[in-house]
Amino acid sequence: MFRLKTTLASVLVLAVAGCAQTKTPFASSMSHQAVPAAQSQQELVLAEQADALNKMSTDLVRKTTLNGAAIGALAGCGLAVVGGSKNQCIQAALVGGAVGAVTGHAKGKARVAKRVEIVELSRVLPSLRTTTNQLGVVASGVDTLIAEQDAEIFALKQQVEAGQLSQETYETRLSDIRLVRSELAQALSLSVSQAKQANLALQNAQDQGQTGVEWYISATEKLEQDSVSARAKLSLL
Repeated sequence: MFRLKTTLASVLVLAVAGCAQTKTPFASSMSHQAVPAAQSQQELVLAEQADALNKMSTDLVRKTTLNGAAIGALAGCGLAVVGGSKNQCIQAALVGGAVGAVTGHAKGKARVAKRVEIVELSRVLPSLRTTTNQLGVVASGVDTLIAEQDAEIFALKQQVEAGQLSQETYETRLSDIRLVRSELAQALSLSVSQAKQANLALQNAQDQGQTGVEWYISATEKLEQDSVSARAKLSLL
């Protein structure tokens, strides 16, 4: 029995050791070759932060549109993308849905504004603040990431020239960096479009008679501009 336990223990140790050996991201073709990581810690962290930003900006769109009769019509337009006919669809939905809730006719002639809150600003404010703060985190992370990646690319080029790194390994890492930047650019593009949607909803609320939305309109415009600025930093090599 003791012999059997000893044998099983030995097999387990060998199996674990074998699994550990398979986790090396790149196989080195040179004895002293410096092997780059498949993805840096900064890249992983920034990807998570960008995902959080998209969730927050999606919530901001909901907070600026989910009120009254416009809900169903907006859902039909699709909230993820703004552009072309979708812009017209969203605008028509907001205007059409809000008119019935906000206006009436006196004696069939005069259009009388009804003091109804089209957009619940008390819900928009915390969402707008968290989204703006998160964009600041991502934008700062993009600056750090670009600096780190550019320094890494320079160092890898030197290693290739010195014969310490294969061209193939260098190209593989460069491809990884391109992919990281492309995905971050896409995430920030989504933030741009969602900021546009929130701004459009607020402008329509103002057009329909809601007061006190000027600051929110300005804040969502800045959110869009800052998202564009952060995205522009991500050159795709």
